[in-house]
This record gives sequence, structure tokens and C-alpha cells, in this order.
Amino acid sequence: MAVFLLCIFLLSGCGALQVNETVVSDVEEIAQETDEEDDIIPEVLETDIEESNTEEANDKDNSEGSIVDDTVVDEMEPEELLDAFLAGEIPAYYDYKEETTIMYDQLPHDEDDWECYSVGERIDLDNDGEVEQIVNGPYGGKYFDARDGKVYVLAEGEGTTALLSYADYDNVTWIVHSDITHWGRQLFWLTQYDGEGKIVDAFKFGAEYWDSPDDKYDENSTFTFRYEEISMSEYEELKEEIFGE
Repeated sequence: MAVFLLCIFLLSGCGALQVNETVVSDVEEIAQETDEEDDIIPEVLETDIEESNTEEANDKDNSEGSIVDDTVVDEMEPEELLDAFLAGEIPAYYDYKEETTIMYDQLPHDEDDWECYSVGERIDLDNDGEVEQIVNGPYGGKYFDARDGKVYVLAEGEGTTALLSYADYDNVTWIVHSDITHWGRQLFWLTQYDGEGKIVDAFKFGAEYWDSPDDKYDENSTFTFRYEEISMSEYEELKEEIFGE
């Protein structure tokens, strides 16, 4: 029964998947600069952009905006902005165009609902010395950043092929999207942000063993780190260093 419920949770979500177009475009720009053929982000993030944005537009629009006077909002400190967002007083924006928003009280919060969201911890996720807000939820939830008098969606879980988490590696905090629940691969996309919500570094890390009869990698599997092939032992050492596992 527990396995069945877990499967329901992983395969469910609040509506169609929403893709942060700013993240996609910035990551692809970095990928092009490396002159490598590998994609930085999961294929699902590229192929589902148009469909996801169309289906989500009606759910996350500007129909419900700030109920706090703009002059008051402009004077708020970053953590005060996050507090106001969680209180349902101001929206969070999905990009700098500010055309698509989300209100915290629009999300499901029923603890008995597998799709529910809840307030998580605040930590510095973009390496700017200011804390961001983690909201726990499906596929790893959502991360919110307050800057320039507004709250923005910094990152969110994109489905079972892009589960959201973060990791501290090489003295930097990285946003991680992982694909580790499907046959034949363990793939991770690590993205480093600055305080302006811009991507400053990103890379792919993982193991691929598509032909494995038992869904396990071995010395003959393909292991990559920053677009270079590495050995199995190097992969396991890096995985321990990055994720502590």
C-alpha cells in the first residue's frame, strides 16, 4: 500500500509541469559556450516548455496580485517580502517579465493531500548572503527568492525526471534537478545562481547504463562530469563529495 501511494505522489502534481523559461534559456546559453553536445537540462524541460506554459497560464496569472500598497512593498527587506508572500499578501513572479505569477494561498495545503505544499526552511540558495524560502511539495517543491522589491520563483521540481534539491559543493550552493527514479540512469543537473537570479555556472553529472539487465551500473557504464567521461570510481567519489552518499 505504501509503495502504491508513493507512486501516486511521484506521478501526480498540481496541474501540468511549469518550466521556468529564464532558467532554460540561461542554461542553454551556458551549454553553447562550452561547445559541447550534451544538454545541461533534462530533455523533458526542453520538450514540454510550450505545452506546460500554455496549460499553466490560466492557473498562475495576474488575476490575484499584491494586496499590499506598492510603496510599502518597495520598503520591505528580503525576508519581509518572503513573509508577505507566505501570508498571501503579495505574489511571486516566474520571470522578469512579471507576466506570470503565483500566490502562496493558491497552492494546496491539505496535509492529507499528496500534492500539498508546506513552508520549509530558509537558506542561501543563490550564494548572495541572503536567504531564500524553500516550500516543500511535489517533486521537491519550489524555491523562492526575494530581490528588487519582489518575490521570484528561483527553481521548482519539474517532475520525476527533474526532482528538485540543493547541494553544497566546492564552497558553493547548487540547485539540483535529478533523474534517479528511472531505469538505466542516474543523472544530475547542477546550477549555480547569483543574487540576481542569473545562472553563472551549470553542468551535468551522472551515470548511464541503458543496457543493464538489473538496472545497475558497472565499470562498463558511461560516467560523465562536466562533459568529460570519468571512471566508475571517480563517479562514486564525486557523488559522495557532492551529495554525501
